[in-house]
Amino acid sequence: MIVIFLIAGALIFAISMIFIHPGVKKIIWVSIGLILSIGAVVVMTLNYNTFLGMKKVSQTQTYPLTSSVKGQHVLAYQQLGTKNECVYFYATNPMQQKLAKTNPSTGTAKVTHNSKMSQVKITRTYRVYRNDGLRILFSNGIPNHQFVSQNYEFRLMSGWKLKKISVQDKKS
Repeated sequence: MIVIFLIAGALIFAISMIFIHPGVKKIIWVSIGLILSIGAVVVMTLNYNTFLGMKKVSQTQTYPLTSSVKGQHVLAYQQLGTKNECVYFYATNPMQQKLAKTNPSTGTAKVTHNSKMSQVKITRTYRVYRNDGLRILFSNGIPNHQFVSQNYEFRLMSGWKLKKISVQDKKS
């Protein structure tokens, strides 16, 4: 819809500059076309850069945590480079064959101890338009329900340990 305003403003500006004779009427129509065009470009830029008209909403889900290593109470992780970033390997079901893993590029992971129950709390954040009017206005720009981040909070009972694994451990 905002693109329609941009095109309409450009057409009003061009047509009034070419076909309307000089005078107050021409100045008014040229001004309307110019304001509409520049306003549309500014609003489109703000939507693209600062997510104008959008708000963040979060969805939180909590799952029971099952050990990454059978027979032990362990949460396995792998260090990435020299930074503090880690990939955590976890399971939420004892019958789960393949371990799920965190993605440090899309969010953060936090580990706390001495919880009553071992669990993982996953919080996903999305951007959504504040109302239907803004969604219609920017329908050709940023999509509604756009993924922003995913954060993990591992709550471990006492007795659980963190185990660092290397690439060789994963292959075997």
